[in-house]
Amino acid sequence: MKIAIFGASGRTGILTVYQALDKGHQVTAFARKPSSVTIQHKNFKVIQGDILDYDKVKQAVEGQDVVISALGVESRKPTTVLSEGTRLILRAMEECKVDRFICMSSAGILGNDAGFLFGKIIMPLFLKEVFRDKVRQMKIIQETSLDWVIIRPTGLTDAPKTGKYKITTGPPASRSIPRADVADFMLKLMTDKQYDRQMPAIAG
Repeated sequence: MKIAIFGASGRTGILTVYQALDKGHQVTAFARKPSSVTIQHKNFKVIQGDILDYDKVKQAVEGQDVVISALGVESRKPTTVLSEGTRLILRAMEECKVDRFICMSSAGILGNDAGFLFGKIIMPLFLKEVFRDKVRQMKIIQETSLDWVIIRPTGLTDAPKTGKYKITTGPPASRSIPRADVADFMLKLMTDKQYDRQMPAIAG
């Protein structure tokens, strides 16, 4: 399949790229700095651009079968990058007739699904603005007529891929999940329709 991956230079995004190529897919990575995605592969190309530049976003989306977003932000300051960037991705998908969107978000976007430590202490103290934008992003996706899945991973780790994880519709089943397993699940969702228009949680 042909896949566009936004957030491809992030720690989860780059694992998604590697796994997709390993499975024989054709991958277009969208990155602000192509130098951060130094993969050489016959089925891989990079489009350089800012996520808020619609023409570049559309260039990445055109001709794809599936779009995957592993977008994230590093700043804790007020932001609309996730929500506005996602709005542009969805607009491009509608114009280019690309129907399937898989988006990595986070446990906590439902307000009561992140556990006590993360949901009651870490989020409000350190990540309040990031999660405000994640909620805006969620609502924008919910309003589209496209086929979408929003996944809610719990604490991301750099542990190796296990291929064994628990998917729940409520709170995550544990506090952590390897990024490599999140990538594995997102790629499965390209053809697995059982979670369409839902927001499953994933945990180790």
